Amino acid sequence: MDELEFRRRLFAHPNTKDKDVLEFAEQSPERKQLVNELKQLDKELVEAMQVPVPDNLADKIIFNQTMGEQSDQRSGNNPAAKQTKPKTPWYIAIAASVVIAFTGVLYHLMSPTLSIGEHALAHVYHEIDALSVNEEIALDEVNLRLSELGGHLDELPGAITYARYCNFKGQKGLHLVFQSDFGPMTVFIVPSPNDYLGDAHFNDQRFAGRVSHFPQGDAILVAMAQAPVDEYQARINQSLRWN
Repeated sequence: MDELEFRRRLFAHPNTKDKDVLEFAEQSPERKQLVNELKQLDKELVEAMQVPVPDNLADKIIFNQTMGEQSDQRSGNNPAAKQTKPKTPWYIAIAASVVIAFTGVLYHLMSPTLSIGEHALAHVYHEIDALSVNEEIALDEVNLRLSELGGHLDELPGAITYARYCNFKGQKGLHLVFQSDFGPMTVFIVPSPNDYLGDAHFNDQRFAGRVSHFPQGDAILVAMAQAPVDEYQARINQSLRWN
């Protein structure tokens, strides 16, 4: 087992009992510390999501909604009544607190020791379902999102089937998937100068990738291990323009 495989399996299952993973962790104090940190973060995440649901929650929500509608009807055209700010329902406040806790845990999972390639692979595994999406997205729509990051694509070497903003090691990026002759390929476009660790090429048993650095940011391609990554990355680099 190498360092990349260890991290990939550990991030996927922080409480793993896999003998190979645990033995590999014992060989380094840094790995043991990472195991303990991820276990603690996983525990915090579980606790944050275990918000008790009160009895008859659905009935209470419907009741509050009905009362709100009746209040609106009684207020009529009374400006003073319309200016009264409604109190935030308690169940929305609870949901917001869960989201905040969840976001905090994810923030800590963005380990600064992870290279750009390792993070790209972990990101692909985390959103592996994106590779199975088949509905085509227009390039104009993709460029509308990319324009907010200061970039533009003349084309991609295949139909685009996934396009969403993502958090790439604390920076807002665009997560794209396009279909190629070698299966779905993932592209991360991350703006702003950076000092990411890692070489231009990276891989594990399933995927291979390539990082291209630009003064304005990075373009990271992740494809199946046997795909001609350099060829596709070159085509992406020729198509990508920064404002």
